[in-house]
Amino acid sequence: MNCPTCRSGLDDADACPACTHRVLGWLAELPLLVPLLEDLMHPTAGPARRGGGGRAHSPAPVDLRVLDLLGPGQPVLIADPHGDQTGGIPLTALLYGWARYIATEHPAVRRDRHGTAHIDRCDSAWSRHGGDVAAWCAWLTGYVPYAMTRPWAPEMYDQLEDAVRRARSLTGTVVRRTPKDAPCPACTAFALVAIDGEWHVECEACGHRLTPDEYDAHRAEVMPALAAIALHHLLPRMSAA
Repeated sequence: MNCPTCRSGLDDADACPACTHRVLGWLAELPLLVPLLEDLMHPTAGPARRGGGGRAHSPAPVDLRVLDLLGPGQPVLIADPHGDQTGGIPLTALLYGWARYIATEHPAVRRDRHGTAHIDRCDSAWSRHGGDVAAWCAWLTGYVPYAMTRPWAPEMYDQLEDAVRRARSLTGTVVRRTPKDAPCPACTAFALVAIDGEWHVECEACGHRLTPDEYDAHRAEVMPALAAIALHHLLPRMSAA
């Protein structure tokens, strides 16, 4: 059985650990990107210039792409037969839309005054922390393991990925890549890196991927010998110095 999102093998797992880890990372990152986006909402004005610039109207005081992300909107894309809409779904609308969808599908258990258990469906989602991006990200985080097992998981995955990509592009956010000590077990290059938000440790030379447990086992196996070789070459030089 393969993951419907990334097509990798699941190995008897109900949900792909790599895709689940990635979605959890996006939900943790989005609230951190919101203040950076809000900083871009301040109107900007450059010095007055003479001469024609080819513009028939005054420039917008803020980047409209930021408004697309932070403004109100619908949780689905509106039909655009003329192709004049360039923005995607706003963050709050997107997150609340998925929270509401999950809430109406996920079984909810309640007990009546006689103690009898009833399994119902909720009409909507509710967050005790409010209704902003951080609140709905926290709400969705608790349901990601369930959501990633559903047939619509690839659609949610794609929409969250697009939202994070848009926010990163506007704020200039670069994903951190941390080099790892051990060489790649496939090509022996010292090119293994851990990428923030990614489940696997990946080789930038050949593309080989390791799970965190696989990398830890590989490192424990090869690093003692490599350290011994390094000491063998360094100690004579240190003694000579």
